[in-house]
Amino acid sequence: MKKLLLIVLSVLLCAVCLLASCENNDNNSSSSLGEESLLSEIESEPSFDSSEISDLESSLESSENASSSPESSLEPDESTEESSEPEESSRIEEESSKPDPEPKPEPEPEPEPEPEEVDLQYTRYTKQYPSFVMIGTCAQNATVTATIGMESVSVESYMGWFSITFNKSGSSHEVTFTQTVNGKTVGDPVVYTVKPVNPVNKGCLAISTNDKFQFFLDKMLPDFVGGNLYPDSVLNSMKSRVSDRINQLRSYNDDAEIIYMVIPSPMTVYPELVPDPYVQNKGTTRLDQVTKALSQSGATVIDVRDTFKKHKNEKMPLYYKLDSHWADYGAYLAYVQLFDHISEKYPEATPRKQNEFKWTADYYISADVTLYLDIPQTGVEEYGYYREMDFSAPYQITSVPRYRGMQLIYNDQTTYENIIRTNRSQLPSCVVYRDSYCAGIYDVLAERMNTTHYIGMWNYAWQRSVMMNEKPDYVIYLIAEWNLDTIVYN
Repeated sequence: MKKLLLIVLSVLLCAVCLLASCENNDNNSSSSLGEESLLSEIESEPSFDSSEISDLESSLESSENASSSPESSLEPDESTEESSEPEESSRIEEESSKPDPEPKPEPEPEPEPEPEEVDLQYTRYTKQYPSFVMIGTCAQNATVTATIGMESVSVESYMGWFSITFNKSGSSHEVTFTQTVNGKTVGDPVVYTVKPVNPVNKGCLAISTNDKFQFFLDKMLPDFVGGNLYPDSVLNSMKSRVSDRINQLRSYNDDAEIIYMVIPSPMTVYPELVPDPYVQNKGTTRLDQVTKALSQSGATVIDVRDTFKKHKNEKMPLYYKLDSHWADYGAYLAYVQLFDHISEKYPEATPRKQNEFKWTADYYISADVTLYLDIPQTGVEEYGYYREMDFSAPYQITSVPRYRGMQLIYNDQTTYENIIRTNRSQLPSCVVYRDSYCAGIYDVLAERMNTTHYIGMWNYAWQRSVMMNEKPDYVIYLIAEWNLDTIVYN
């Protein structure tokens, strides 16, 4: 009986080994070898003492009990496998018998915003070159077409604004405006009867170019079309006066200089954007005359025209579209040229590199042009770059904001007389005469100087007492091209 029990136990143990071998993906040969080895041990009929037999019987009983439990069964339960198949089949049948879910309703498309119709804001009629300038609002990214009779003019909009110049004579016309976005008509045609309207600021009128939404002020025209040259007598008088001032200045400071930097108008730099009726003078200009005469008088002239023409088509603009002033990048280029000259004597005044400044691209309000058009200045934004110092500078400089926040319009503080002393003796000193263009260079000019005495904006009178007290190394004139008279006749 004991031998029979041992044989049964051995068979069960063999089954355990075989099952474990299958689960571990061992090869069939190793499993067969394990069985043969185990059977050979059984056939050898080893001898057991009584204690071993007792232990073996206990093990057999526990094994029989364990094998009777379905959870610990060492062999697959065929009845369980057979019963599982119909369960799976019935589950599939049950699922297939379920009704199809109702399709989710498609979301209703959001209603498209009502298209912004063309709204004419301003018209101006020019008698000298018979034409209407029409400015208004439209849909974003629209192409706007104006039609008078059988004639049409189409332009690309800018930030929801458009300007169209229509070469037509007469006091008024009926104009039909239509607009498209990506070739698709937007909104309904709008009909206006256009009449010339003179803005409150009659001294400056805007001249627009169709394709680029670029505006110029008519005060730029005389220097563009020519016919306004100075007579030699006026130039000779200016040369004598400037020469006397240089001698006077050098009686206080032997190495002093007078520097003139005349900023060309946007028309001078971008003649290709000026509307067709206006033809650029190809001969000598007033700026040519004054530059030559000042050089002959002994003054230093910083002429930025070539620099601006070299950089005019870069990503950062030199001038604004809706403002007559230079943009921060144009001012920076002029600053570099100015201090390239000054640093020949004062190496510490070498101009800062472009990457030493933070240039923030955004939509800004500039817009002295809209002021002259009687359009709210806050109503039109243009894309531009705002320059900030990315380095530490004396508080006397940084405490004066150049602009009015997001409005790139010069801050009133920059217009006042101001003396900035930084106590950096290795740098030169200067007295600055300026117009409103100075706002773009106000901080960086002073940052490269020890002392900067800003005379009040638009005050060009020579102040002998200031020269005696300050004994500046440089007297700098920073003037726009259309303000040349302030140099010539002062």
